[in-house]
Amino acid sequence: ETYKYSKKNNFIGIVTLPINKYLITKKINKNFIDQTDFFKKIDSKKINNMIFIYKNKFFTPLTTHIKLDKVSSEFANQKRIYNKIIILDKSLKKDFNVLNPKYIIAGINPHSGEGGIIGKDEIINLIPIIKKLKKNKINITGPKSADTMVNKNNLKKFDCFIFGYHDQALIPFKLISNHSGINFTSNLNIIRTSPDHGTAYDLVKKGTFSSKGLLNSFKILRKIHKNRLSN
Repeated sequence: ETYKYSKKNNFIGIVTLPINKYLITKKINKNFIDQTDFFKKIDSKKINNMIFIYKNKFFTPLTTHIKLDKVSSEFANQKRIYNKIIILDKSLKKDFNVLNPKYIIAGINPHSGEGGIIGKDEIINLIPIIKKLKKNKINITGPKSADTMVNKNNLKKFDCFIFGYHDQALIPFKLISNHSGINFTSNLNIIRTSPDHGTAYDLVKKGTFSSKGLLNSFKILRKIHKNRLSN
């Protein structure tokens, strides 16, 4: 119902809270993956992006909640990965008013494959995608080794950090944002944001938790709404 009201512009968007995926798959819907996938389906979209935001820096994994041994095969679909980055670029320009986004992209394997010594995913699939993006005037650098990509120099130089899979993106992002960052689902007809942290059952009744992630989710939602109206 909240989605329907948002689509009718009764609400400017939706802020979702952390959920227990295990309980949902066991007791409600065994096919449930995550809220990003849920909204993609009800919005009838084929592709969207999970974008994490903190202080005008954007982190995004090109695959989300899938098994690690499935990541390589996802990149074999070069057209889909290419389109995900094109959609990402459109979102940064439209939703966040980043007019000339600068991207840096990680390899999939350790050390970005070391020229094919530790895997050829970068050579076979990722580099052709990057070349095509550059031809389409996307300002993108890479592939780079994921373990050295996020540093002070790159944080000053680039707007968006693109990673191959979930943990590559989320480990540095959560360290930088200290769980006050937010998650935004791109390419929807509505605006959906959420805190980047989980359910944090271990903090219940301890009084040590922070509401910054939730408050920032509302702030970013309003910012996106304002930018969409002006664009």
